[in-house]
Amino acid sequence: MSESGLACSCLADTHGLLEVAMQTSGNLKTSLLNQISSGMIGIPAMVWQEFKDLYPDEATELEPYVSATATIGMRKRAYTAMAGSIAEKLSSGFAVGPYDSGIEIQVAAISTVEKCPVLTSTPQLAQYKKMSCGAVDLENWLQK
Repeated sequence: MSESGLACSCLADTHGLLEVAMQTSGNLKTSLLNQISSGMIGIPAMVWQEFKDLYPDEATELEPYVSATATIGMRKRAYTAMAGSIAEKLSSGFAVGPYDSGIEIQVAAISTVEKCPVLTSTPQLAQYKKMSCGAVDLENWLQK
C-alpha cells in the first residue's frame, strides 16, 4: 500500500493492459485478471478509457475485472501538480503529438506520487525513464 492508501503494487498503462489481454497462458492470464480485480494492478481511469477506445474487443474481455471504483482518477492535487512538473521537465505540454492525450504523463504522475511502478510494454520503458518514473514490463514484473 502506498503512503496515501493506494493498495496497488503497480499501475497499468494502456500498453500494460494490452500485454495482460494478449496473454496466451490461461493460468497466468487468470492470475493477472485476479490482480486487476483485487486492485493489486491499479488502472488509472484515463488509461481504461483509452484502452476501451483503442481495443474494444480486448476491453470487453477485461471489463468484468475492472470496476469503476477500482480505477484511479486524477482527483488529487498532488497528481495534477506532478503531471505539470513532469510536462515542464520534458519541455512539452501535456500532449506530445496531435493525437496524444498525454496519458503517459498522467500515469507517471500517479506512479511518482504513489511510489509504485508503471506496468507497461518493453518499448514504453524509455518513455517513462525520461519522466524519471519507475516502470517495468510484464516479464520483469512477474519475476519480482
